[in-house]
Amino acid sequence: MANSVTVPAGDTTAYLQIRGRILDGELIAGSTVTASGLACELQVSRSPVREALSRLELEGLVERTATGYRVPLRSAEEILEICDARIALDAASAQAAAQHVSELDLARLEHLLEQAAGAEDIPSRLRLDHEFHLALRAAGRNKTISRLLDGLETRLAAHDSRSTSAPDNLERILDEHREIFDAVRDRDAEKARAAMTAHQRRARDLRIATLVRHGS
Repeated sequence: MANSVTVPAGDTTAYLQIRGRILDGELIAGSTVTASGLACELQVSRSPVREALSRLELEGLVERTATGYRVPLRSAEEILEICDARIALDAASAQAAAQHVSELDLARLEHLLEQAAGAEDIPSRLRLDHEFHLALRAAGRNKTISRLLDGLETRLAAHDSRSTSAPDNLERILDEHREIFDAVRDRDAEKARAAMTAHQRRARDLRIATLVRHGS
């Protein structure tokens, strides 16, 4: 699922399309691309594609090679570092949400939980789970934390765990989100922080275990 992103004015079509392919898993870690090849696929000139690739390189979504660009392959150690940073920031965001949440925020979060519980397909569940996190961060009223978390998640996108979409994991995610929501609704900042920490630590351990198992 492609994360939301704010881009400057201008021709952003190629940028958004290539970025979407990476974040949606169409271009997995290790995939190689060229400006000419992408221009042909997208039916655009090479200029906007080159510009798009330069911007994606700054985001860490591609890296330059001798023949073109590649979606970076990250070691388990690098991914662990990113996950640990995300745990700290998401925990702080959940704590802030419990302190600053409004009734409108609570209604939005509860609605997302209800939608996730009733979703009948995996892509919808994954999208709603992500939207829950975004809504929770918005409730925390800390744009710096939200921006940093967006960057970390972007760097993890091509390495999302193959186990994320397993039915039993999706149910555990929903249960954990409900626990976080309950703490935020009760304005219990420490409980919200602890629940988010446990939730993201489990996600980290699942991702690392999957990487090790598959030799990624």
